[in-house]
Amino acid sequence: MAIAGVAGSGKSTLGRALATALRAPLLDLDSVTNPLLDRLPAEIFGGHWLASPHGGAVRDGRYAALCAVTRDTVATAGRAVLVAPFTAELRGGEEWDRLRAASGTAGLCMVHIDGDADLFAARRARRSEDRDRHRTAPPPAPPPAVPVLAVDGELTTDRQLRRVLAGLGFRNP
Repeated sequence: MAIAGVAGSGKSTLGRALATALRAPLLDLDSVTNPLLDRLPAEIFGGHWLASPHGGAVRDGRYAALCAVTRDTVATAGRAVLVAPFTAELRGGEEWDRLRAASGTAGLCMVHIDGDADLFAARRARRSEDRDRHRTAPPPAPPPAVPVLAVDGELTTDRQLRRVLAGLGFRNP
């Protein structure tokens, strides 16, 4: 199970609720990789790592770390709930194939939180996280090219959770 969406869409909140409901380990890209990256000197990246000219390599490393932890978690716990933007993965191709392979026997159901860009920007402003100060506004993304369970970012977390659980076939979620 993977939760995708832009910054401020509520991925971590829904991911935590879903992991709790399913009693599955939660693997959040930010939790897995940010503590390390935040402790490295900014000079390595030519500025903050989120706005680095080495952004492609940083992204590849972050997602490789998430996939490695996912493989280990699925091999030992049987499943996991992943949280990340998954921007490239939503387009299909090699990134999607790597994520599916990392999910192994658990399979992969991609939940995509979509909604109003202004709402998500307001949420980022309210939470006032350091990582959001270094984030550039993403261009509008094309619709996902992979199968997704779409969830409206304006719904409450409880309603989103019910939608996802129903989409997974749970009765009376």
